[in-house]
Amino acid sequence: MKEYKIDPELNEVLPKLSDADYKSLEQSLLTDGFKGAPIMVWGDIIVDGHNRYEICNKHNIPYEVKEIEFASKEEAIIWMVRQQLGRRSLTPLQRIAIVEKYKPFYKKKAKENQSKAGKNYGVGSQKLSENSTTAIQEGLENSAKVSEKIDVRAELAKDADVSTNTYSKGMKILESGNEELINETISGQKSINKAFNELKKGADTDKSETVSDSNDELKKLKEVQRKEAAQKIKEVREEYGIESPEYEDAKAEQLNVEVRINEIENAVHDTQTSDIESMLIQIQKRYHDYLLMFQQDIEWLSDKAFYCNDEEVSGKTHSELQNCLEKFKSISDVMEKMVIDEFGCISIDK
Repeated sequence: MKEYKIDPELNEVLPKLSDADYKSLEQSLLTDGFKGAPIMVWGDIIVDGHNRYEICNKHNIPYEVKEIEFASKEEAIIWMVRQQLGRRSLTPLQRIAIVEKYKPFYKKKAKENQSKAGKNYGVGSQKLSENSTTAIQEGLENSAKVSEKIDVRAELAKDADVSTNTYSKGMKILESGNEELINETISGQKSINKAFNELKKGADTDKSETVSDSNDELKKLKEVQRKEAAQKIKEVREEYGIESPEYEDAKAEQLNVEVRINEIENAVHDTQTSDIESMLIQIQKRYHDYLLMFQQDIEWLSDKAFYCNDEEVSGKTHSELQNCLEKFKSISDVMEKMVIDEFGCISIDK
């Protein structure tokens, strides 16, 4: 049977299976044989089904191949991304990770639009004549159409079927280097919003420690070094005069202290978490804890039977409690979409 290969650049597009999923796929192929969609190839390059191909070759399991044609590697990557997005079992963070493969193409398109817009706008340099006003107007209109701005993040979020805010949070999680948090979010154990809040909370803790250290240094600068610098200027002025090099050095030393004080004050201001951000985190945490407790109470009550005039009524009661739980869960979804908008207010991200 013909051998196929995996292009390193194309392989980056395909999400890597976990060890558990790979073993599960291997066991399925060994037990049931090759089933489902064929392995898709472009020439001698695999563009879909590389794990199944690898396992089948390893155990000499017959497999089916289907060829597909692309005009370029770029076209192949776009097709591969769309294939991955078409799989319903993907979690939001998995979709975001896959859609990121599109980013170079959107950026390229945006640059092309800017370039075309610049060329079309050149019609404005034509010499004015009887018909040139119309030509300029048409050129400007065409330029506006071509130069329509491509919001790369918005396009990527749309492909991933999430809001732009959720997309940004997802990228922060993927770029955090926190493998445990990434895996929990990739698997769906945690929502993107919950994982982002945990990530932010950890960052805020680090910032809090930094702020504490900075405040100690600031206090020392203000109470000790500032006074020492002022005293030194006074002594040098009396001993050497204001025209002396010693006086200039003392003034420079005083200026350095003031610059450092200003730097620390700005840094402390930038790293402190605002009251509104703390409030948002508190709202989301308290509701999450409440929902979890309510769900546990319902599970406990569902095992109990109730009677009224010798007639069991627990079924209806349990059903109504489940309806309440579903409503609370829908509220929880809204809570997770809460963000701080550009005006510093808590709003719902749609």
